Amino acid sequence: MKAVAAGQMSTTKSGERQLVEFEKCRLSGEIGRSFSHLSLALLLSPHLKQQYYSTYLEIFEKWSQMVEESHGLSQVMTLYEVALNHYPEAPDLHYLLAATLYRHGSVHEAWNHACLAETKCPRDPCAQDIQGRLANCLVDRWHLPMLNDAGRNAAFKMAITEAVRENYNTVLDIGCGTGLLSIYALWAGAKEVYACEEDTFMSEMCSSVLQVNRNATAIQILNKHSKDILIPSDVPRKVSLVVSETVDAGLFGEHILSTLQHAWKHLLLPPQKSENNKTIARVIQTQLFPCDTVSQASGEQTCQHWPRDDLRRQEDGALDSVTNVDHINVTKEKNVSKKYGRVIPARAEAYAALISCGYVANQTKYLNSDIECLKNKYVNVRLEEPYMSEKLTCVPGGFKLLSEWTQVTTIDFNCLEDITNHITGEVSKIINLKCIEDGPVDAIVLAFDLHLDEKNCIRTFPDSLIQTVWENAVYPVVYPLSVASEETVSLDFQCSGVIRLAVQNPTFSCSDYNSVNLSTKALRFLNSRSFVDAFLSAAHQVFFKVQQCKNKSKSTNNHPLIICDTLPFPVAGLCLQSFQPDSQLYVEDENIQKVLEELGIYAKLCEEIQEETLDVLFTWPITQEGTLIDGIVEKVQTYRLLMAKDSIVFPQELELVMDIVNSQVLEASTCVSDDNTCGVAVARVFNMIQTKHHLDVALKSLPLTSSVLTQAVPMLRISLVSGQTEILSKPQESSALHDASSDLLVLGGKVAEVTTCLTMTQDTTLTSLPYWFNVRGSIEKPFIDSAAAMVHSENDVLLSTLSEDSPCNQSVFMLKKPLEVTAGENVMLGVLWREGVRICNTS
Repeated sequence: MKAVAAGQMSTTKSGERQLVEFEKCRLSGEIGRSFSHLSLALLLSPHLKQQYYSTYLEIFEKWSQMVEESHGLSQVMTLYEVALNHYPEAPDLHYLLAATLYRHGSVHEAWNHACLAETKCPRDPCAQDIQGRLANCLVDRWHLPMLNDAGRNAAFKMAITEAVRENYNTVLDIGCGTGLLSIYALWAGAKEVYACEEDTFMSEMCSSVLQVNRNATAIQILNKHSKDILIPSDVPRKVSLVVSETVDAGLFGEHILSTLQHAWKHLLLPPQKSENNKTIARVIQTQLFPCDTVSQASGEQTCQHWPRDDLRRQEDGALDSVTNVDHINVTKEKNVSKKYGRVIPARAEAYAALISCGYVANQTKYLNSDIECLKNKYVNVRLEEPYMSEKLTCVPGGFKLLSEWTQVTTIDFNCLEDITNHITGEVSKIINLKCIEDGPVDAIVLAFDLHLDEKNCIRTFPDSLIQTVWENAVYPVVYPLSVASEETVSLDFQCSGVIRLAVQNPTFSCSDYNSVNLSTKALRFLNSRSFVDAFLSAAHQVFFKVQQCKNKSKSTNNHPLIICDTLPFPVAGLCLQSFQPDSQLYVEDENIQKVLEELGIYAKLCEEIQEETLDVLFTWPITQEGTLIDGIVEKVQTYRLLMAKDSIVFPQELELVMDIVNSQVLEASTCVSDDNTCGVAVARVFNMIQTKHHLDVALKSLPLTSSVLTQAVPMLRISLVSGQTEILSKPQESSALHDASSDLLVLGGKVAEVTTCLTMTQDTTLTSLPYWFNVRGSIEKPFIDSAAAMVHSENDVLLSTLSEDSPCNQSVFMLKKPLEVTAGENVMLGVLWREGVRICNTS
């Protein structure tokens, strides 16, 4: 006993010595040694863990950041093993680990740790933020509206059911996602169903969905790409039916062609070849497009430009004819079809049209001529993909159709030769479009009819009577082009696995201009005239103020002005530099630095600014998606250290403004309803990863969306000078600014919490809490007095990211459950704010 007691005393003394060494290293700034000594002290004296919990987290956070930056993920993971050995349930450690893994692309593993952190601290904005980011990475957000598209689901179910009844009863679902189509096949009576999903997380989710549905566990999940499926090790024999919904806004963008090419060669039974089928195919094409002809000599296709209503009537008649032919041959097909292969969807027709659309133009070409360095330059968008995608019925300001919809290609997914021709470019040609309206051409748009079989078709035309969730592919026309009614415009159609469309315009040559390529973020900002004018005006005022200071100063040693401009394009910094040629400009974005270099303008990166030298800071803290940039408070504090005496910051503050709305569209993008999935239980599994925070929402253009307040409510004010937060609350409202509490993470800084009582104006259902920012500034406010940033005058510039020409969209918080309210009822709106991250709720 004495020996045991002596050992314990020795261990305790050793632990105390480690604590002494820890304090010494901490005071001298030796973070790594501090961490080692404190870790050893807690190992020797476990009873100290609770006492040193906050201290340990602070030291660990600093040291892990340093190790990650210098040695990468493998080394920092060793530190996490040490820390989690001491505090295995610590939500802060799991939050930090989730963020670290997320930065290094280990999204699936990060999700598990983020869930642990959020479970312990469900109210913490930082914990919810990382979980939301990971949810968006793990599952593409289009899954939600797709699963809620009852019409699309019903069409696939009917087509699959009919195919299985015709004895196509060995089924491979390629890109199965939640397994919805696989379950349709099984419930229709398929003998064998294989669900192929390459993504590990989605594969696991599919497994969970199968477990909660009747008899669905009979479906075999293959967690691999379909091109890696082997027969007979993965699938015992070739299947008779492949179903796949790997179709995007551009029809082929999800690699459906190469997927089906491989499937026909290696996984599918050969297609049925009969005279009847060939006749049916010709009947369909002849009746739908009787006037389509192709000139073999020129490769030019001239088309009868059917109005959409006429085209629908033509198609309905064709499908009636097909139904009759099918009825005649139904007995024969049931006897022989199991020997052959088939694909759902069966075929597609793609159409193109020209549109005029200010929303697209603002993101893809330069419309403002006020920036001196961009005059006489060919300024357009730098796109990484061949097309953008937009829900044209929801774009702000709408769009104008300038030409008829004209067919550009047809594809038979049950014909290997046709698929191969679309991969090798054999179908490329010139298409002529007949214009029906006058106007500037901003884009070519693509829409298609996706025929699942001869009875079920999904359309993506923006004027379709039955709307689908599919967006339209948008091919920007980035140079000046206007058309007149009755004019013909030639398109260059190319397809080598992906459809590419471009206007043939011999009158325009890029070589006549100096070309400048910018991001959509930069172009959208440059085209936001009210914002650009505000910053140009601020630059002029700064120049006059600098001149006044020089005139008052008796010193002849005037150093060059140091300017930092973090705008999406540095219009203010360039303007000020034009008045002060000896000044030095700094920017944050390397791509912007390269563009300026191409324009003959020399700029350095912000990281090169030395402490206490920065004279003027033009700052932009808002993303194009409508939220604050990551680490906004830390960034503000960093720039504060770089500022010289009497320096200028513009703008000085942001106001967080919120509204409460009822939006069926947003609700459908947030959670799945089993009412839309034809009897398949998906919601219980899929909604576990729903995110409450939607970014990049064009609020004013959302259909079926209405506010329930008389006016939006300013909730918080954030200083871009000091990083401080001010609560905008009325006397009867409760609010607080405090340190972390027990249900919040220890790390993360001060917490601002405000609760506001609001009166509803109508009987409705509350679903969404959109927010945006008011931007305020005046160069008359001195940097040295941080409190001055909270004082307003009539001369303040006020910009709103909800305005018509805002360079940003808005963001939205969704309620966990819709809230039924009546007119006159009071609802409490709460906002929890922490270091630039916020969560919202109502009750």
